[in-house]
Amino acid sequence: MNNNDTNEQEVSISLLLIFRIIVKHILPILLATVVVGGAAFAVTKIFIKPKYRASAMVYVRANAQTGNTTTTSEMSVAKQLVTTYSIILETDRVLEEVYDNLDSQYKVSVTTIKNNLTEEAIENSEIFRINYVDTDPERAEKIVNAVAEIAPQKILDIVQTGAAQVVQYASTPKSPISPNALRNAAIAAAAAFVLSAAVFVMIALFDTSIRTSEDLSETFGLTVLGSIPTIMSEAESSDGEEPDDE
Repeated sequence: MNNNDTNEQEVSISLLLIFRIIVKHILPILLATVVVGGAAFAVTKIFIKPKYRASAMVYVRANAQTGNTTTTSEMSVAKQLVTTYSIILETDRVLEEVYDNLDSQYKVSVTTIKNNLTEEAIENSEIFRINYVDTDPERAEKIVNAVAEIAPQKILDIVQTGAAQVVQYASTPKSPISPNALRNAAIAAAAAFVLSAAVFVMIALFDTSIRTSEDLSETFGLTVLGSIPTIMSEAESSDGEEPDDE
């Protein structure tokens, strides 16, 4: 038998031993998995506030004049302006005016608005989406619509080229985008399963004591032909204890 065959056999035996250890302790492993997964689900539902995302869409034109035929070059310029406009949207000059135009019950700091505001181009087109994430769905709608309302004129004042027009205002989001309680529970349960299984495997591998004939067979792959009974004293026998094999 060459070295490769020997190594493959050792790996096979090691994997089989690990599998046997896991099967032997499957009940506590599954219990830990269920408990940790359930705890993660409960914590997510009870302690983590859901977040909602409201979105508005803005159309960018390279030509400020409406009604004119848009050429291919103008469309290309408009796509480039999308990036510029997105950057301008997050400047304090724009967001401070957004803050001033919000009703008192929806006001949050300019820094908070900036941290929760994102922009993204839609499929490499002249349209980009403005997103705002908040724990209050109605506030998310009000803020993103305030940005969409103020942005077109403010952008034109700063860039002085092209134009922007709101094509869709945000509506109040109905469903949260995070957290995902089921996903968190699944991740926690999987981690608990792997960790608890690893703990039992490590304990078993570092425990080199032989207690039963089954331990001898599993550890060394030897067949037990017989055993010597333990000889007890008359006092021990009178206590009703059965002899153990050595």
